[in-house]
Amino acid sequence: MRTVYLLLGSLLMLAAGCRTLQTNPADHPEVVAVAGSEVIDLATFEDQYARSVGNRLEAADDSLQAYQDFLERYVNYRLRVQEARARGYDRDSAIVAEASAYRLELARNQLMRQEVIEPLLRTLYARMPDMVDISHIFVRVPTDATPEDTLAAYRRLQALIDSIRQGADFNEIAFRHSDDPSARSPRTTRGGWGHIGWIKMGQTIEPMETYAFNTPVGELSPIFRTRYGYHVLKVHDRKPAPYDVRAAHIMITPAPTPEDSARVRRTLDSLRQLVLSGKADFAELARQHSEDWRTKSQGGDLGYLSFAQPMPVMVRDTLFALKEIGAVSHIVTTPFGLHIFQLKDRRPIPPTFEAAYDTLLTVADRLGRLQEARHRFVAQLRRQLSVRLDTARLFTLLQVATHPDTLALRVSRRELGALDLSQPFASVEDATYTLAELIDYINQQNLLRRTSRRDTIAQERLLRAADRFLDDRVLSYEALRRAEQDLEFQRTMQDFVDGLLAFKLLEEAVWKVAERDTAGLRAYYEAHAAEFVFPERTRVLSFRTQRDSVLEQRIYEPLQQGVPVARLIAELTADSSAGITVDTVYIEKPTGSFYDRALRLEAGRYTEPFRYWNGHVLLYNDGLEPPRPKTFREARADVLSAYQKELEARLDQELRARYGARIFPERLRQAFAAERRTLANAGQ
Repeated sequence: MRTVYLLLGSLLMLAAGCRTLQTNPADHPEVVAVAGSEVIDLATFEDQYARSVGNRLEAADDSLQAYQDFLERYVNYRLRVQEARARGYDRDSAIVAEASAYRLELARNQLMRQEVIEPLLRTLYARMPDMVDISHIFVRVPTDATPEDTLAAYRRLQALIDSIRQGADFNEIAFRHSDDPSARSPRTTRGGWGHIGWIKMGQTIEPMETYAFNTPVGELSPIFRTRYGYHVLKVHDRKPAPYDVRAAHIMITPAPTPEDSARVRRTLDSLRQLVLSGKADFAELARQHSEDWRTKSQGGDLGYLSFAQPMPVMVRDTLFALKEIGAVSHIVTTPFGLHIFQLKDRRPIPPTFEAAYDTLLTVADRLGRLQEARHRFVAQLRRQLSVRLDTARLFTLLQVATHPDTLALRVSRRELGALDLSQPFASVEDATYTLAELIDYINQQNLLRRTSRRDTIAQERLLRAADRFLDDRVLSYEALRRAEQDLEFQRTMQDFVDGLLAFKLLEEAVWKVAERDTAGLRAYYEAHAAEFVFPERTRVLSFRTQRDSVLEQRIYEPLQQGVPVARLIAELTADSSAGITVDTVYIEKPTGSFYDRALRLEAGRYTEPFRYWNGHVLLYNDGLEPPRPKTFREARADVLSAYQKELEARLDQELRARYGARIFPERLRQAFAAERRTLANAGQ
């Protein structure tokens, strides 16, 4: 209810930038138009026009005629909004509901962007240029560990750290005591003896990345905990990360004999020389010779590779040593075989945060960090706000069923008996929420479903659902609270509501009227009949069936033998068991569809049967259909569109006469003066 009152209040505001009508607006050189009770000044025009084309510099590059055309349309728009309010559409329940829903969505999105998404992405962007070389010791804490077991794990890791600080080698301690299985691998493998190696942003879990980038070189990180257990890092080095490279390779796996290994080396060397001499394309050679089945069909393309991602050291050193795009490496040996690599591209770090935004957002979402950051933010809000839950009232839902699966089923079907759902069960500050609202949310999110084999207690499922519900409501409450204080947000909402009102007016005064006015449509058609004409078109016959053999026997082969197409159609019409569908399509010009195949044929010619989706098709060019007038029925959609435009123009004329509209186009010569000077200076 509080949101509705706020919305109704905003609906009564005048549009942003439009000022109360003054006595003699023509006397003010900044006024470019008067639209009913609104005065549109030059600053308002510039703001609206710039928003429509992108920015002020782009707007400054447009013509005076473009400005004048926009002002005419904008005046019409403002008058439509005033007429909609006069008709009471701002109190229409559907519009109020749509605006309220949009307000909440916009406020939540803005809050998430400001408090969660942008801070997270800026942190990731700050880490993009660098990479760090780290080692790791891990002590596992089981998910069902007791407080005593958890404390013992912490003390165990602390004792290991004490040994390191007294001179013990970090990696030897990791080899002997870390619970990470990879720590007992050879030193040359990633994770061996605890040495993870180089990492970049987005290549490990968030806490480990944070401590890796925040710990000085040569130092140990603080002990930190994840859902797996306790960790400590040692940072060995930090340096700028090389640009990611895009590479392709040709791989051949020799038999385990010196003779075959030598043969493969000769083959790869000859392929390398062909590429270097310009006599062959690397991608084509990869398709012919590579034995890596995952990449050979793509010409050996490995995609973009980061210096810090896991790969054999020889491969990494080779790839990042290639200098020129197109350069081909010498032969490299890996456990998979012998390779040659080609450098295809380098991908520099985006120069600005804005340029990197989409990439960072993808990384954060893929790693689950957006969801984690959201959980942390909501938890913070719940500590700051007064959030109350009446569990006794919540558990009245157990009157429906005590078995959790039965409860979930009956709630989803709303088989709730005589249970009073209007009772509030929770609150956030001064906002209260009823069981009915909770039920709606549970069903939208399917929150009472079983989550594990041991999830058999109905009360626990209800508490989990209520907790999710309150998280959602806390976020909404804070978003709307902040939106009330944000003038730019209020302006955006005002623009949205005005758009709804103008749309509603056109719907009621133009579109619905035109749809119902059959006589008017007929009269418009008769007065403009010359405008509704079919141009010259190609007549295409389409024969479709599930089985290509049927199409071959019944259509393709008879056509080759000279059987007239009309006779074939007559036979199909008489034989309902043929299973062939015949359609006639008229095509004016290429459409980008398979029908274009028929346009390339002469009249009387046909395609071979070809597969399309789950069937087969044959197309027959049946010649040209000469231009002809459309009947009223054929032209109705075009007539309706044209008639609606005429009614819309009439409406604008009526509104200008009723409300009074004055436009001063000559004053638009001053629009974007500063920006035009900037463009002129830049061109000198």
